[in-house]
Amino acid sequence: MKRVVRSTKSPARRVMRLGLIGFGSVNRALARILLERREEIARRHRLEFVVTLVASARRGALVDPKGIDLSRALETGWSEKTTTLDALSGAPLDLVFEGTPLDPKRGEPATSHVRTALARGVSVVSANKGPVAFAVRDLVALARRTGAGFRFESAVADCMPVFDLVEFALPIGRVTAFHGVLNSTSNHVLQAIARGASADQAIAEMQRQGVAEADPSHDLDGWDQAVKASILAQVLLGRPLLPDAVARTPLSRVDVGWLRATDRAGRVVRLAASGRLEGAVRVAPESFEPGDFLASLPGISLGLSLLTDLAGRINVAAIDAGVEQTAFGMLSDLIAIHHGRNTIPSPLWGDEAEHSGRRPRTAGTRPERKRRPANPARRQKDGSRKTSRPPR
Repeated sequence: MKRVVRSTKSPARRVMRLGLIGFGSVNRALARILLERREEIARRHRLEFVVTLVASARRGALVDPKGIDLSRALETGWSEKTTTLDALSGAPLDLVFEGTPLDPKRGEPATSHVRTALARGVSVVSANKGPVAFAVRDLVALARRTGAGFRFESAVADCMPVFDLVEFALPIGRVTAFHGVLNSTSNHVLQAIARGASADQAIAEMQRQGVAEADPSHDLDGWDQAVKASILAQVLLGRPLLPDAVARTPLSRVDVGWLRATDRAGRVVRLAASGRLEGAVRVAPESFEPGDFLASLPGISLGLSLLTDLAGRINVAAIDAGVEQTAFGMLSDLIAIHHGRNTIPSPLWGDEAEHSGRRPRTAGTRPERKRRPANPARRQKDGSRKTSRPPR
């Protein structure tokens, strides 16, 4: 009996070249986490990194193949004339984090950023909803053709595990419906108005907390949740539905009298996103009983209820999450890609079983080897094969 000798050597550490596209609150929080957790990432995942690109619309794109000092970038910034797209076309990169502001009407320029990177075989982690809502099927197909990764856990609800949850909790079966509160600002405003405050006061409070944007119109008009509902409809339900096909009710059209009467009756109003395998996908104010999961979400918390064909109803929430949690979701996607989970399974691209874009092999089998065609030049004049082995 042969003795099996196992190697005691630890697997080699991988060094990834990272880029940060956009340097607003989310990617700045991500930069701080990368600096603070560098040793833990290396120890737990055998992953080291060097940042070779940082870019924003205002500062231009800074590229350094030897590595950029993230601490200095956070403190003093930079100033370059190179555009983001030009840098993405040639910078030494293995993965980029897309964190530019959302354009809910077209998804640009973020979609072009993602497409340029993936075409080079550079993996992308996106917190920007635009590329996912407007081009997810094409981008996943492009990633698989070039061997890149493309994940977007933070695009829907901070770090709330939506796609990771479905990937691992539903190895069999599928999501048949979703119902969620996916925007903090709009729901905080609704609750404030119900209690007698003005919308302006509620918005100012959210801006002080750093939750609402300087221009919160995308939140209040329902566009932010419409884009998220489009993503859920596509990735979870397999419905190719763009954001403008989502029926939405802006807060300006909510009857204040109804809202306050509902609050006095002990019910909770939420601006909720919902969709099923068939029928309308919508964002609209809904009244919930106090004990309902979506009604019970505290403060600026987000929640999603998924109905499945085999596992029943699954509820998941992110309690009072902020930009740090969104950044953590991006870091989680980096780790997933590092471990070979390149893309998210979805019925939209019809291969839920292929977590990484590589078809799994049945246990105990070997991949079929392709036979090389015979070389006509190696045949004898009588048609027999020429061989270099001596006759026996």
